[in-house]
Amino acid sequence: MSDGSLSFAQQVRAGHRLLGSFAFLPSPGAVEILGRAGLDFVIIDQEHSPKSWETAENMVRAAQLCGMAALVRVARIEEKEILHALEIGAAGIMVPFVESADDVRRAVSALRYAPDGKRGTCTQTRAAGYGGNRARFMAFARECNQELLLIGLIESRKGLENIGEIVGVENGLDVVFIGRSDLATDLGRAGQTADPLVETATETIIAASAGAGVRLGIAQYSPAECETWAQRGCTFFAFPSESGLLFDAVSALRRDVDARWGKPPPLTT
Repeated sequence: MSDGSLSFAQQVRAGHRLLGSFAFLPSPGAVEILGRAGLDFVIIDQEHSPKSWETAENMVRAAQLCGMAALVRVARIEEKEILHALEIGAAGIMVPFVESADDVRRAVSALRYAPDGKRGTCTQTRAAGYGGNRARFMAFARECNQELLLIGLIESRKGLENIGEIVGVENGLDVVFIGRSDLATDLGRAGQTADPLVETATETIIAASAGAGVRLGIAQYSPAECETWAQRGCTFFAFPSESGLLFDAVSALRRDVDARWGKPPPLTT
C-alpha cells in the first residue's frame, strides 16, 4: 500500500513500490472496486478502449473516492488530448509510443503550465475546483507542475534506439514504462516477450533509465512476476487490465468448483 505521508508523485519519484492496474471497462464501479481492494493507482485507458470524457471523469472520481491515484493513458501525444485528461482531474498522464526526446518535450509542454510548459488555462474545470481555485490560481498552477506525473511508454524499435536521449530530457519523464508486447511485435517477435532479442532490448531500457534516475514501470501478470521485475529495478507495477483480473478470478473459481464436483474443465475458445 502507498505511504500516506507523501503525495503519490513523491512516492513514485522516491522509488516506492506501487501496484495498480489499467482500466479498460467504461465503469466507475470497477475502478472503485480496485481502490477498495487496495491498489495504489489506476490507469484509465483511452488508447485501446477509448471512453467518453464524461465516463473517464466519473472513473477519476471513483478512484479519488477511495484515495487511489487516477492516471490516464491518452491515445496519442497531442496537446488537447492531454489537456482533456488533466482537466477531469487526472493525477498524471501516460503517453504511448515515446520515440524521441522531442516526444517527451511535447508531452511536458502539454502537461505543465507556463513557464514550464504551455498547458491551456481555465479556472472553471474540475481540476481547478470549478472556479474555487481562481483566487490562488498561480499557486495551484505551481502545484500542478510539481505534482502531475508524466509516464512514457517505450514500445517500439525507434524508442529503444533513442532511449538515451528520451531519458536524458531534464524534468521530463517520471517513469519509463516498458511496453513489452508492442516492443516484441516491432522487433519481429510478436507475442514472444521472453524472446532473447526482446529481453536484451528490455535490459537496454532498464539500464538507460536507471542511469538517468528515471523510475521504471512494467505490466505484470502474477505476484511472482512483480518480485522478478522488482529485482531488475522496476518500482511501478500495473496489471494489464481490470477485465483480465476479473476473467482470471472467475476462471480460477470455476476450476476450483468443478474440481470439487469432479467435472471436467470447460472447453476454452
